[in-house]
Amino acid sequence: MPEPLSAPRQPVPPLSDAARAESLRETLAAAPSQSDIWVFAYGSLIWDPCFAAADRRGVTLPTHRRAFNVWSLLARGTPDRPGLGLGLEPGGTCTGIAYRLSDAQLHDDLTALWAREMHNGLYVPEWLPVTAPEGPIIALCFVADQTHAQYAGALPDDDAAAVIASAEGKFGSCRDYLASTVHALAAEGFPDAHLQSILERVDALDIAKNDA
Repeated sequence: MPEPLSAPRQPVPPLSDAARAESLRETLAAAPSQSDIWVFAYGSLIWDPCFAAADRRGVTLPTHRRAFNVWSLLARGTPDRPGLGLGLEPGGTCTGIAYRLSDAQLHDDLTALWAREMHNGLYVPEWLPVTAPEGPIIALCFVADQTHAQYAGALPDDDAAAVIASAEGKFGSCRDYLASTVHALAAEGFPDAHLQSILERVDALDIAKNDA
């Protein structure tokens, strides 16, 4: 398991439009033979997707787990008080939602998805098999890039909770990001006990701070 890493002093600059477009082109060139494009959502894409999906299914990714393993220095944190974001980490399993993108809106939806998930290259887009009651799917998954400067590694839960409890960025607090994900997963019928435990630690820290 990778050791925890210190947050960079500044966010990594965004990819150029050309670099982001090339990343999308390379990813689509490596797509499986199936005609449909499916996207695996394991965090905020569950409760705040940036596209109108043509179909959605509850699925399990059997090769990766969900983890707070990337530093957020803009969206839900700042350079002075970094937050944490979710990424996929090899090993373990992860439940989530597979969205099928609409053929009619495919270009616009993928462009929006790349602008959001590949803003500064923090993730590696990979085609991975997921399982669903309706049958197996090959889905596009955004895996944390362990070579990226904003990769946080494996933080102990107490340390992660302390970071999350105090961080806020342009898109809101890190605590609300965690809570929204916990609630969305529970509403979908596959609660994440580990994320629930971290949320309880965060809220305990807030209570202790207010009582001090």
